[in-house]
Amino acid sequence: MMHPTKSTPSPGGCRLETRPNRWCFLAIALMLTGQPALSSPPTENASTPLSVQVEALGEGLRFLNAPVPQGATTPEAGAQYMYARTYSANARNSPVGIEVWVFDKDNTPLQDTHAEYLTEVYRDLYGWSPADWKAQLGDSAQTAKILQEKSDLFWESLAQHLAERVLADATTAPLYRFGPRCFDDTTKHCKDAGLPDVHRVVVRTHLNARRDPTNPVTRSITYSVQRGALSDPELIFELQVPNGLKVAGPHAEVLDFRPRIAGRQDTVGDIRIWAHIPRGRKPRTKNVDYPDYNLVFVPLRHLAVQGEVADPKQPATSFDYPNSAALVDRIGTVIALLRTPQGGSAVAKQLEPFITDKYYYMFTGGQGLKSYRDYVLGNQAGVGRGLNPDFGAIELMIDGKRAAEFPGPALQR
Repeated sequence: MMHPTKSTPSPGGCRLETRPNRWCFLAIALMLTGQPALSSPPTENASTPLSVQVEALGEGLRFLNAPVPQGATTPEAGAQYMYARTYSANARNSPVGIEVWVFDKDNTPLQDTHAEYLTEVYRDLYGWSPADWKAQLGDSAQTAKILQEKSDLFWESLAQHLAERVLADATTAPLYRFGPRCFDDTTKHCKDAGLPDVHRVVVRTHLNARRDPTNPVTRSITYSVQRGALSDPELIFELQVPNGLKVAGPHAEVLDFRPRIAGRQDTVGDIRIWAHIPRGRKPRTKNVDYPDYNLVFVPLRHLAVQGEVADPKQPATSFDYPNSAALVDRIGTVIALLRTPQGGSAVAKQLEPFITDKYYYMFTGGQGLKSYRDYVLGNQAGVGRGLNPDFGAIELMIDGKRAAEFPGPALQR
């Protein structure tokens, strides 16, 4: 198990985005927030690792894509399962893998028993056809708005809609749970009995960076909710730091954000961040209620692992740590500072030089770079608001082993 270690302050100044100098970062945190940045130090074996909790689910009912074919230049190449986002600002078809579990009160898995029903629900929600929806909605004044809303649904919202169908307990309009035939909610087809023997629904969303030029981070989102508590789900994010992947997209990037350890970028092979969004923090019923993984990933990318580089489309980093413990220390410092709104604002300020077309060229069309910048750095849903109250424990995995756990704030009752 690796632990943070103190290091001698380097003499060259305090440029956070390029120098792994913990003491400069702490000094700025103290000045801006009036409290130590390392308020949540890493702990050892404090809980079952989040990765182990997800692995313990076993194999669910799977709708997963095959690996990206060699030489692929488009995200859709070889993909069987995609979600249409063609009415979104960053219009595209988004390859996505979905895995579903349902459990009874005794925690017995039932997804194989109910595979036919779950497959039908999956197709209704994830296999929607914008052309079919538009044809069925007709010339309604609301058609364009509905198509964009369906296209823009967060992965967490889609998991929620699946749970609503299974548990026959809804907070979402029937239109988005059953399709355009339920636009006016007048037919008997706009409700079903769900699965009465199911007590808990789990949906894991798998996203492959090679198939996601807009957000090239391999990640998964595990959504879990119990009957009677539909607006109080638990979420677990898994985020993999790019380690030499080639994006099947228009820029053909080869991305490697890993920092150097003792002068070598391949000292560690795999770095993953696991983040827990516990139950009991706030009601979650729509897109804006779900936190973005980029609240964690964007700060760590630029302030702890990749830093400032000449060409972000090629393997590169400006960080060189003496050992893995120093990397753990740096990541812990960034996470601790993000735990408060004041710290979040300070981190957002440090990120400003990075949210440019050099690093986020994928947003120069469509959504627009300014819109993305305002969103990801903002005080409403972005880094500027900090991680609280949404995020609980955040864990750092290095080459398959938990290197550190950074606990979240205690739940306030």
